Amino acid sequence: MDLERLAAIRLSMMAHVLPQSGRVLGTSREQALLDVRGQDKSQFLSIAIDGPLRPGLHVRYEYRTAECVLSRGAFQKRGKPGPTNGGSGPELHKHATRLAQMVLRDCKVETAKMPFSASSSGVYEAFPNLFLGVLCEERDYPKRPSRGRYWTDCLFHRVASRLDELIRTLLPQRHFDSVAKKNGHEPIAALTCAITALAAAAGQFVAVGAPTDGFIVLPPISIWGSSVEGERWAERELRKIVCRLSGDKVDVHPPKIYWS
Repeated sequence: MDLERLAAIRLSMMAHVLPQSGRVLGTSREQALLDVRGQDKSQFLSIAIDGPLRPGLHVRYEYRTAECVLSRGAFQKRGKPGPTNGGSGPELHKHATRLAQMVLRDCKVETAKMPFSASSSGVYEAFPNLFLGVLCEERDYPKRPSRGRYWTDCLFHRVASRLDELIRTLLPQRHFDSVAKKNGHEPIAALTCAITALAAAAGQFVAVGAPTDGFIVLPPISIWGSSVEGERWAERELRKIVCRLSGDKVDVHPPKIYWS
C-alpha cells in the first residue's frame, strides 16, 4: 500500500468523536474536518464512521439486520450494537449520516470497491465494540465494562497485539509504535475506526448486515479469537444466528455476511 492509504486512518480517527450528539454544532464539525484535512486535498481511499449508516446515506429510523444479528447469541452480552429505531439510535444515525455527507462534500474519497459501502464512495460503518470483541479469546472476554458501556476500554489492551498484527498485514514494511500505548476512550475508539477504514480499503474484513439496510465492518476472520474448544467463537455464533434467523419470523431483511 502507498502512503495515501494513511489518509483513511487520519480521517476516520476524527469520525468517531464528531457525531455523538446534537450538542455538536455543524460549524464545529466543519472546522474539525478542515483541521484534520489541512492543506492536503489528496483523495482518501476510504472513511469509517462509528454510527448507523444506510445504503445511499438515507435516514430511516428502522431496526436493521446488522443490529439484529450482532445482538443475539453470545453477542448479546458482549457489547452489542444499539437499535437505530430506539434509545439514542435515531440521533446517532442522523448525525453519523450528516457527517458522512459532510465528508463527501468537502473531501475527495475514492470510489467504493466493496459492495457493502454506504455510498458510491468508500464510506463504511465502524463498530469499535465488536471490531475489538471478535479478536478477543472467549476465555478472556470481560463479563462487563469497567465503566458504563465502554466495552472498547475493556477490550483494547486485551487484543492490542492482534491489532498490531493486523496493521502489519495491512501496511507491510512499515514501522509503527504498538497500539498498546494508546489510552483514553475516545482515542481508542477513534483508532479502531481508523483500522476499520484501512481493513475495508485493503479488502481484508468481515461485513455483517444486509444490502437493503447496511453493513457493520469487522476485522478479517484469520485473526479472530478462539473458544476453549479451539474454534473461532464469533464465527460459530454468526453462523448459528444466520441459520436461526432464516427460520424465525423476524422483521428484518435476510442477513448476509461477507467473509474475507
